[in-house]
Amino acid sequence: MEVVSFMNMKGGVGKTTLAVNVAFTLAAVHEKRVLMVDVDPQFNATQYLVQDDRYLSHISDNSKGTIRDVFVPRSLGAVNTTTGLAKPQNKAKMDLSACILTIYDGAKPGFARGGKGRLDLLPSTLDLVEIQTSPRKTEDKLKHYLKEKAAHYDYVILDCPPTISIFTEAAILASDKYVVPMRPDPLSVLGLPLLERYIHDYTADAGQKLEQIGIIFSLVRTPTPTAMKNIMNDLRKARKSAVFESMSTLSTHVAESVEYHRPMIYFNKASSKVKEQYLKITAEFLKRAEK
Repeated sequence: MEVVSFMNMKGGVGKTTLAVNVAFTLAAVHEKRVLMVDVDPQFNATQYLVQDDRYLSHISDNSKGTIRDVFVPRSLGAVNTTTGLAKPQNKAKMDLSACILTIYDGAKPGFARGGKGRLDLLPSTLDLVEIQTSPRKTEDKLKHYLKEKAAHYDYVILDCPPTISIFTEAAILASDKYVVPMRPDPLSVLGLPLLERYIHDYTADAGQKLEQIGIIFSLVRTPTPTAMKNIMNDLRKARKSAVFESMSTLSTHVAESVEYHRPMIYFNKASSKVKEQYLKITAEFLKRAEK
């Protein structure tokens, strides 16, 4: 199992789009067993992959869980009116199958590509914001949960919030590696060393190392303005092999694919060029991650 976080301290860089589409393509094309974990209280990855009625049915079912239950595992069960005691329920011990939503399963009928790949989603919820002020060591729970419950997956992809928070810390502690999606603009470039310094300092204090798989340019305009080209060229020179050769361009089809809850390679309206971009990004991700 390889746990990889997609993170950037700046919002609006296409982070969730890349995380979702890489996770889906790993499962559907490369036949990997993938768990997508939405660690963001805004739950954008969840909204991308799951239709509203299915999601509402899941979170309304008391026997089901979300990422919130990883951080707040204990809740009181019914009180025995004779003894005055309440039996605690430990949702951290709940089987992962009760918490996930299966997005793609190539081994089952109804999925066009077939094969052995699988993508499951551990969804997020707006209620996750309540965890922000939780006691210390809450950030350790995701790492332990995944180690115990998700070892049968090839990859666990974490979609992180665009801020430094307990959820970012939890993702860092749980991850083996991380990817930085970046829009090639001055503010995004400025935030890169800040993110890297934070990760370096935080992991050093925690006694662990977190390897950067690379930087992926996203939301690149076409035709690409000279200023944007210069930023990309300068970063490639400075970071050399750290920057992915593959990139994603700005496309209206991305917003539409979110509306239809369809990853790009399965979205009929998407152009072959756009689909090819995500195929190339995922192939390069796989090559880098498996080094």
